[in-house]
Amino acid sequence: MASKIYVEKKFFDYLDYKLLLPVLLLTIIGLISIYSSTSTSASNKEFQNQIMSFGIGLISLTFFTLFPEKLMRYIVVPIYSLAILSLLVALVFGTINYGTKGWISIGGKSFQPAELAKFAVILTSGLIFTNLNVSIKYLRTFMLVIGLYILPVILILLQPDFGTSVVFFAILIGLLYWTGIDALFLFTITFSPVLIILSLTGNIAFWLGIIGFAVSVMFFRNKLSRKIIVIGLSVIISVSAPMIYSHLAVHQQARINTFLSPGKNLKDTGYNVAQSVLAVGSGGLEGKGFMHGTQTQLRYIPMQWTDFIYSVPAEEFGFMGATIVLILFFLVLKRILDISARTRSRFFSVICIATASLFLFHIFINIGMVLGITPVMGIPLPFMSYGGTSLIVNYSLIGLILNAYRTIQ
Repeated sequence: MASKIYVEKKFFDYLDYKLLLPVLLLTIIGLISIYSSTSTSASNKEFQNQIMSFGIGLISLTFFTLFPEKLMRYIVVPIYSLAILSLLVALVFGTINYGTKGWISIGGKSFQPAELAKFAVILTSGLIFTNLNVSIKYLRTFMLVIGLYILPVILILLQPDFGTSVVFFAILIGLLYWTGIDALFLFTITFSPVLIILSLTGNIAFWLGIIGFAVSVMFFRNKLSRKIIVIGLSVIISVSAPMIYSHLAVHQQARINTFLSPGKNLKDTGYNVAQSVLAVGSGGLEGKGFMHGTQTQLRYIPMQWTDFIYSVPAEEFGFMGATIVLILFFLVLKRILDISARTRSRFFSVICIATASLFLFHIFINIGMVLGITPVMGIPLPFMSYGGTSLIVNYSLIGLILNAYRTIQ
């Protein structure tokens, strides 16, 4: 009887190039775009800082790719605790940028605790559902998950940073769907933002939305009493939206107004959106060429290397360049979902789904606001926007997914 031959695998044998290559290409496109959009500055420090963050991100990716799953479970709670502590420190000792007290300065470098909190809640979500006896249908588990997300959201809202806090809602939606939450509940919390937006636009649109929502609810196979409660709560939450809006910061109200009425205030709050849409449209099919974009080089779009980074490749490389970026993001999301379905680890499966939800929301909102179809929320484009903490956290999440890929080898 022939004996089996075992071949020792090396580190590179465990790498999933179908995931890693699109991520690296997106990062390179981001670096090129940051360099182009900041080349007219004296020091070009944004590009240099992003290069350094990219190096740290690769180290973090390697660490989380190789870190054993059994040991990883022991560091989840400390990481979550550190994230909450850093959010508290930011509220007390943090520095203010763009009207938000959400950064901690260490040695001349800024650190954004909210990005660490995203990583922490995703990691902790995986830990909660590691136990096969745990189900989101149990009230105890549901309340534990809600509490896990509510705590950092409250601290982030106090900064105040409404845009980042909404990201946690998006992650939670993906997690609840993957873990088998009741369909009526999932539909309700997914449709709620639509009702809130309609309540801010006017009474007629709002009540038409409520009628449509109520009719849709009746098609679910839940008890009538539960349907009535769901409709009632949705109405209460939606009606309270204008009151919450009145207590938001002025710049946050301005962003909402720009989304609801994009054609107004083009010289004020809608200026960024108008200029980014112009940049995307002026790129044509093949673009104006690297470092030849009018909007980019003349800096008509303020802070275009952060929230509006997508307008840079769209203008300089045209429709073809913008499409390549979208294709790369599609490949990343598709591969993450493939790994989540194939991995034998429930811990990593939940992490994959939560990460995909995070990336999808960031991509949709960021590119949407560049095109003027979603509100300007200060949400970066994964792997491309300038921001060291965001890049390092995203690479850490990719490391976790590569670790999940190892379990299916």
